[in-house]
Amino acid sequence: MRPYNQYIGFNDLWLRVFGIPVLGFCIPLMFFGLEYNSFKDYYPKWVEAGIFALVYWEGSRLIVIRLRKKHLSFSATRKRIIQQAIYSLAYMFIIGIPLGQGLDQLGICPEHQPTAFQIMGVNITTSLLFLSIYESIYFYDQLKLSIMEQERLKQESIRSQLEGLRNQVNPHFLFNSLNTLMSIVEEDQKLAISFLKRLSKVYRYILDIREKKLVSLSEELKFIHSYTFLQSERFGESLDVQFDIPATLGPYKMVPLALQILFENAIKHNIISKSKPLRIQVSTKGDQYLVVKNNIQKKNQIMPSTKVGLENIRNRYRFFTNQQVVIEEKDEQFIVAIPLIKI
Repeated sequence: MRPYNQYIGFNDLWLRVFGIPVLGFCIPLMFFGLEYNSFKDYYPKWVEAGIFALVYWEGSRLIVIRLRKKHLSFSATRKRIIQQAIYSLAYMFIIGIPLGQGLDQLGICPEHQPTAFQIMGVNITTSLLFLSIYESIYFYDQLKLSIMEQERLKQESIRSQLEGLRNQVNPHFLFNSLNTLMSIVEEDQKLAISFLKRLSKVYRYILDIREKKLVSLSEELKFIHSYTFLQSERFGESLDVQFDIPATLGPYKMVPLALQILFENAIKHNIISKSKPLRIQVSTKGDQYLVVKNNIQKKNQIMPSTKVGLENIRNRYRFFTNQQVVIEEKDEQFIVAIPLIKI
């Protein structure tokens, strides 16, 4: 895409090439009460009006680009349009007088001297016409991109839900959970019952959130507590999970299964043993982010991590907020901060 076209929303080269001469041709007929008798007589008037149209068009175009660079978000559309109209009108009135005097000096069309009222009509109408054309095309282009993005994120959400379900019901997880259950059922029946209840809650949660795009932080925490209980029974003291979440943040929203993906990644890619316990900390950064940290003690893996789970979380959050998912390695810790969404 050419420079600035990302702010215009389309390549407007041909619109300018054809639009400026057409506008210059129409201005004398529409606003100055002139008639087209012959090309020879009308040509000077067309040239003069065409110069006005060129200067107005290009100046207003730069105003549009500058304000769209300044106000990128959709929520600022009304503010941006109002400012565009004010600045465009001011530009046309300011540039109109010296431009008209300059054209008088050139003597392109000496017999025609437009009145101030006529010039005002040209300025207002040209400004509104220009903004209507550019905003209509820009709005259509953004609407098309928004529909495509929503469809892509919808597919991403579905894929995420299926991926989360697959992670929970894959043979390894099921085998490990049943193995753990078998090892404790004879020793502690109450613990076995509790384990089975937590396992049931994990599956129930995944089934319940299949149609949800957002869940409350309190819902996700209840789920991850059950998930952590299962993993803790498997790894014992080798897995240490700490939560520090203010109860007041419970109603805040987040994408479902995000915590499960982060926990799964930590368990999958790091050594977990009595000599090297895996420590996972879940806390908050104000009311803006939920922060998940784990110490780094990477396994020797043949295949490198694809980071599909992290990219999945990033893509789903783009649909709901401009806040970014922050991922970093710092002080031998892997840290992921996911936004909390206030509804």
